[in-house]
Amino acid sequence: MYRIYLYKALLFALGAAMLTLGIVIVSQREVLITPLAYFAAAVLVIHGANNLFAFIAHNGRLGQKRRKAKLITAVVNIALGILLFSLPQLSFALAAYVLAAYLLFNAASKMADFIVAKINNHPGHWLDLIAFVFYMVFVVLMFATGLRDDMFLIISGVYCILFGAEMISDFISLIVPQRVKNNLKRRIRISPPVYVSTFMPLGTLRYINEYISVNDEPPELIDDDRSDGVPPDIEIMVHVSNNGSGKVGHLDLYLDGEVISYGNHDWSSHRLFGVFGDGVMFIAEKEPYLDFSVTHDRKMVFSYGLRLSPEQLEAVRQEVQKLKSRTVLWKPPYQRAVEEKGESNVKLSDFHDYSSEVWYGTHADFYKFTRGKFKTYSILSTNCVLLTDEILGKAGTDIVCISGIASPGIYYDYLERLYMTQKTMVISKTIYDRKTMRKLKKERTNQNERSIS
Repeated sequence: MYRIYLYKALLFALGAAMLTLGIVIVSQREVLITPLAYFAAAVLVIHGANNLFAFIAHNGRLGQKRRKAKLITAVVNIALGILLFSLPQLSFALAAYVLAAYLLFNAASKMADFIVAKINNHPGHWLDLIAFVFYMVFVVLMFATGLRDDMFLIISGVYCILFGAEMISDFISLIVPQRVKNNLKRRIRISPPVYVSTFMPLGTLRYINEYISVNDEPPELIDDDRSDGVPPDIEIMVHVSNNGSGKVGHLDLYLDGEVISYGNHDWSSHRLFGVFGDGVMFIAEKEPYLDFSVTHDRKMVFSYGLRLSPEQLEAVRQEVQKLKSRTVLWKPPYQRAVEEKGESNVKLSDFHDYSSEVWYGTHADFYKFTRGKFKTYSILSTNCVLLTDEILGKAGTDIVCISGIASPGIYYDYLERLYMTQKTMVISKTIYDRKTMRKLKKERTNQNERSIS
C-alpha cells in the first residue's frame, strides 16, 4: 500500500517540477542555455557510467546481445557527454534538429491519416488536414528562425507546462470521490514524446529479463488486484519483444471470450514497405493466442483488466459489432491451401506470411474491412492502437485520446498510471511470458485430470 502513496507523491512532485521547469524555460531562455547544456552532458555521462558498471558487474550473467548493447551504450553516452561538456552549444543544435524531425514526423503521420481517410471517404478527414497544418506551422517556425535556441526552448517550455499540468490533473483526479470521477469525459491527454513512450514497454521487458538473469527470479512487482475474484469486463493487452517491430509493440483487446486484433496482415497488399496495406482484423481464443504470442513470437504481454459500468460495456459491445459489420471473411494463404489440398499435403514452411503462422497456431478467424477508416491500414495512424481507442472511445471511457502518432507505448504509459492508483477502472494487471504460460498449462492439465478422476 505504501507504494501507492509513494506513486501519488511522485506524480505530484514530478508534475510540479515539470510545470515549474516549463515556466522557467519560457521566461529565462537565454540564461538557461549553458546550464541546461551542461546538465544534458552530465546526464549522458552518468547514464553511460551506469551502463558501464552494469556491463562489468553482471558481464557473466547477461546474454551476448545485452552485453554488447550495454558496452556500446556506455561508450557512446560517455563520449557524447564529454563532447557536450566541451561544446555546450552543440547540445541545443542537436536537440533543435531532433525536435524539428519529431514535429515533421507528426505532420507526416497526420497527412497519411488525411490521405487514407480521403481514399476511404471517411467524413473526418478534414480534421487530419488541420492537425497537419498545426504541426507544419511549428516546423516552419523552427526552420524560419534558423533552428535558433530560443525557439527550441519556447516550444520545449510550453510542452513541459502542458505535460506538468497533465500530471497534476491526474494527481487531483486521485483524490476526487469516485462518483465524481465516473462523470469525467474523454479528453486529449498530453503524453510523453512518442520517441519516449514508444519504447516504455520494451524498457520494462528488458528490466524484468535482466533482473531474472542476475537474481534467478522475477522482480517484485506491485500486486494490487482489485477484481475481488470477478474477471474484468475487458482486457487491453500490450505485446512487446526484443525482436524487430516487436520492440515498438502491439495492442489487442479481449472481450466476451474473444481477442480482437488488427494489423497489416495481408502481405500481398503491402505498400511502401508495409507502411500501408489492407486493414485486417482477426478474432482468436485467448489462451491459444497468448501461447502463440509468448512461444512463437517470444513476446511478453502486459494485460490490463478494466471494470466498466453496464452502460459502458454495452456501448463497447455495440461498437465491436459495428466494426464487424464492416468486414468480410478473409482467409490467409496457408488456410486456403489447407482447405483446398488437405493439411497433409501442405507445409507451413512454404508460407512466409505472418497471417498464415497465426492461423496455424490459433485457428483465428480473419476479416477484411470493406469500408470505414480501418479499410486501409497505416502504421502511423489507423493501426492496432487506433482500433482499440475507437472501441473504448465510443463507450465514453476516460482512457486516452490519441493525437499525433498512435503507439502502443502511449496506452501502456496511461494504463500503468491508472493501475498504480486506486479507484480507477483498471482493476488488474497480468504479465504473460513463457514461464506464465507453462504454469497455466500445468494448472489446466491438473484440473482436467482431477475432473476425469
